[in-house]
Amino acid sequence: MNIMHTLKEHYQSDETSEYLPIQQWFISRDLKNRNHFNHSFLIHVNEKIDKTRLQGALEKLNNLHDSLRTIYNGGKQHYRKESQIAVIKELTVTGKTKEEIFKELSSWQNRFDIENGYLWQCGIVKGYEDGSERIFLAFHHLVIDAASWPIIRKDLKKLYEGKDVENKGSSYRQWVNAVKEYGKTAVPDERCYWKGLIEEQEKYQVDLKELTENDDNQLRYARVDLSPDIVTRLLLRNNSNINDVLLSGLSYALFEVTKKKTNWITLETHGREDIDDRLDISRTVGWFTALYPVCLTVGKDIAETIKEIKEWISKIPNNGIGYGALHGYDKMPKFLFNYLEKVGGTEESIWQIRMGEESGESMNPDNRYGNIVDINGLQRDGKIGFGIESYLKEKNHELLCDAFKRNVEAITLYLHP
Repeated sequence: MNIMHTLKEHYQSDETSEYLPIQQWFISRDLKNRNHFNHSFLIHVNEKIDKTRLQGALEKLNNLHDSLRTIYNGGKQHYRKESQIAVIKELTVTGKTKEEIFKELSSWQNRFDIENGYLWQCGIVKGYEDGSERIFLAFHHLVIDAASWPIIRKDLKKLYEGKDVENKGSSYRQWVNAVKEYGKTAVPDERCYWKGLIEEQEKYQVDLKELTENDDNQLRYARVDLSPDIVTRLLLRNNSNINDVLLSGLSYALFEVTKKKTNWITLETHGREDIDDRLDISRTVGWFTALYPVCLTVGKDIAETIKEIKEWISKIPNNGIGYGALHGYDKMPKFLFNYLEKVGGTEESIWQIRMGEESGESMNPDNRYGNIVDINGLQRDGKIGFGIESYLKEKNHELLCDAFKRNVEAITLYLHP
């Protein structure tokens, strides 16, 4: 039997690497405040948190994951062998309003410094009536993605309890190098596929000026939640990929908004693909996100629309990991769609990541990175919901939200009457 050994990396000194395509995309954006572009969340703990124990666990966590010790300058990311962590902050919520709590938690994460090394912060939030407390965690997006949340939670819990945590596996730097190598050695068929896609996309660009506000400060937001009945049908009775149903629903929604049967979107995925069987990134913390363009076409009926989208998605090489390595993300469709399945949760009754609890303002609202529509969905606790942000005119924004929900539910009922 040929047994492959996982490539691991142990830093003897500070090391550097280039950026992953998604990181390069971020670095190249002209953002108002690039230091305030974070992921933050609260971990619900059913007991009083020992600050000293937590500080010790955080120091071990920092040593375990190289991304937490990284800084970004000079066109590279620098992995430091050692780095100090910030002192734990504390907040008692007793007698405070939601607005006051939100403001305080926001202040804990709006002073990061990606060039000099302050990229994450921990805090303890206490004073809840049931005696529980919260561990607040905020990380700059450069060092973490949503798929990293459960890794961080699990490792931190074990370390806090005094248990040993196994080595994380392959390093983020090894993954960056693997993606770079993938781009260099991509087979001709994949190169031709993406090249042809770019040419096809350029032919079908929709003029979006009529759909958006004259004043680009009009950012709109809406929450769209699928009904419990629809979610049950999708999760328990759907034999195909849920994404097929969601993208088909989006295809019809965009048709209603743009009046075009063909629309291009940017599809965001977790990016943790199997491109090198020597690497184990199942427990690696970092920003792995991959993007690629997808063509959504409305067929003559629901069956044809779903069939075309299924076939289109099935042709994509390695879930799109090569697009960024070959072409980068500078010229992407302005409609982004992202759906995460069961990310960030835990079945345990303690140390739960609470998705519904506010953890402050994770991203500076003035950070504009070019998209006209961002749709981000999440499956959690048997529910499926979407946050829809856009710079569309109010009537178009409302139509998009309504049409997306209405068409997803109609397609689900068509498949599972």
